[in-house]
Amino acid sequence: MEPFKITLSNEATLTGLVNAGSGPAILPNRLPLIVCLHGGTYTSRYFHVDASHTASSVSNSLGVPLVAINRPGYADSTSFYPIPQGSSYPQEYGIWLHRYILPAIWAEFGEPRGCNCIVLHCHSLGSTGAIIAASMHAASEPIEATYPLAGLVISGFGSQPSGEAYKPQGDETTITFPPKVKDSIMLQQGCADSSIYQYTEELNHGMPVEEIGDVHTAWFPRWKEWAGNVKAPVMAAVAQDDVMWKGTREHINDFGSAFTGSERVDTSVVIGAPHNMEMSYWATGWYTRSFGFALECAASFAHKNQSST
Repeated sequence: MEPFKITLSNEATLTGLVNAGSGPAILPNRLPLIVCLHGGTYTSRYFHVDASHTASSVSNSLGVPLVAINRPGYADSTSFYPIPQGSSYPQEYGIWLHRYILPAIWAEFGEPRGCNCIVLHCHSLGSTGAIIAASMHAASEPIEATYPLAGLVISGFGSQPSGEAYKPQGDETTITFPPKVKDSIMLQQGCADSSIYQYTEELNHGMPVEEIGDVHTAWFPRWKEWAGNVKAPVMAAVAQDDVMWKGTREHINDFGSAFTGSERVDTSVVIGAPHNMEMSYWATGWYTRSFGFALECAASFAHKNQSST
C-alpha cells in the first residue's frame, strides 16, 4: 500500500494508505471503493502491518481498490479539536467523515478508478463516526449526496461492553497502552502469527481521552437513533474472545437489531477470534468476507439505480 496526503474542502489534511487493487478487472459499475477506518490507539497501518499482514492481499486478489485513512488527529491527519460545545467526539468524527473526508476520498480515489460506490470497513471505535456519517448520508436528498455510500462492515464494536466505563486519571488527555497490556487486551498470544507482535509498539498511537470517554456519555445514549437512520446494508461481527465486548450471539443480535432502517443486516460471532481480527489468524477470512459483502453491496447499488431510472 502507498501513502497518500490530500487536502479537504475545509483546508484540513487527510493522510493514509491506498491500494489500487491489481487483480482481475471488475465491471466499473459494480466496483466498490473500500474505505477502512481504524480503531483507537492505531493508525491506517492497522490494515497494513507488513507484507504478510495486510488488507491489500485480498484487495489485489479481487481487484477491489482500498483506502485506509488516518482518522482526524491520528498521524499527520488534522484534528477536529477543539470539540464545539454541545457536541462530542463521535459526533464531530461523523460530521467530518460525512462533510469532508468521504467526499474527498470519493473524488480522489473512487470516481477516477471507475468505482460506483463506497463501502466502509470499520474497526472498534472507528465505527462510531461511520454510523453517524451513514445516518447523515441517509438523511440527505439524492441531489445533495457528495459520495455514494452502499454499505458498512463493522468489527470489534457493539452494544454490550464487557467491562466498566473508562475513567480518566487526573488531568489525563491522551491514552497510550503499554505494549504488553495492549496485546493482552486486543491480540492475545496464540491468536496471531508470532511475528506480528514485534510491531505492537511501532503501531501504538495515543488516543484522546474523549474518544473512549464520550462513547459512554454521548454515544450510548443516542446510538440506536443513529443506527436506526442508516439505510445502507450492514455486516457486523463480534469476536468470541474479544476482551472489550461480549462475544455472544445475543450481543451481536442486539447490536444488529438497532439498524431498523437498513436494507440488509448480517451479524455473526467469529469463533475463537480476538478483538483485533484484522491482525489475527482470522484476518484473511474476515477480509475476504468483508470484500465479498462490499461486492454484493456494489452490485445491489447498481441494480437499485438501474431500477429507479
